[in-house]
Amino acid sequence: MRTKIPGLLLLFSLASPASASSSGDLLLPLAPGAPVTFGMSQPNGPRRAEAGKTLLEPYLTEVLKRPVKVVILESYEALSQALASGKVDLAWVEPVAFVMAQGKNREVQAIAKALRRGKLYYRAAFIVRADSPAHSLADLRGKTVAWVSKSSASGYLFPRALVAAEGADPDTFFRGQSFAGDHPRVCELVRERKADAGATFTDEQPPDAVSIADGCAESPPVGDFRVVAVSAPIPNDVVASRPGFDERVAESTLQAFAQMSQSDAGRKLLSELFHVDGWGVAVAGDFAPVAEALKAAGARSASARKGTSKKAAKTGQ
Repeated sequence: MRTKIPGLLLLFSLASPASASSSGDLLLPLAPGAPVTFGMSQPNGPRRAEAGKTLLEPYLTEVLKRPVKVVILESYEALSQALASGKVDLAWVEPVAFVMAQGKNREVQAIAKALRRGKLYYRAAFIVRADSPAHSLADLRGKTVAWVSKSSASGYLFPRALVAAEGADPDTFFRGQSFAGDHPRVCELVRERKADAGATFTDEQPPDAVSIADGCAESPPVGDFRVVAVSAPIPNDVVASRPGFDERVAESTLQAFAQMSQSDAGRKLLSELFHVDGWGVAVAGDFAPVAEALKAAGARSASARKGTSKKAAKTGQ
């Protein structure tokens, strides 16, 4: 991955909102009044997405000095496709969807990367009810699991990679599986005993601290769940731009996100929509772990299909 905006991966300390806005007016190449579309999916459910849209549209409209329309896509896959094809100008996108978008068009650019609890990454987590007898990944063998979607890093890809790393086949390790569509619903399925375990996310904790089912924050109380296994680090979500998006506009967008901690409205967005402390710059190599996980998942799928074909040939099916 590459970015045309120089800088290290760190928190921003930029110009004041007033000076940034005045310089942004000169940098924006679009015709006066031309709208900008900002895409997002529904990782925390449709209700939270709509509430976030209500906050984000006026904020970005004010700081970018032009109309901004937030478009909510029903899935990570739809958001990835919209970003790659230029149907949205900007997008708040999770890591797998971003890598998929770049795979469709290398001109998709990461502008800013989320920072949570001082970290630029998080982890996938297998969760169970707090009263479950399961205390480890091995205890989930033969149980049922709820995933988010096949393009979710923490809700599918990295948890399955964790199972594979233990020498098990993620397609046969569980007795049954279902797809919930978002993280709160995964938690609800586990709470309602409709799934023995669920895949969601956990923020990085201090050493020796117990991992928390952070993905269940929109389906409280989080204490209803216990984390039994966590994955390798996953790079945080990003704000990205479509192919051909002028880098001067991208710089103004970068400044807009950097300024969020400087106003009450911005801090509300950081807390209630993005669940982040701030934003850092995305640099080359950030998303290599995601690309590698996708490649490994593809290889496992191809191997499984090959094995199925061989079995069918032997049995004459």
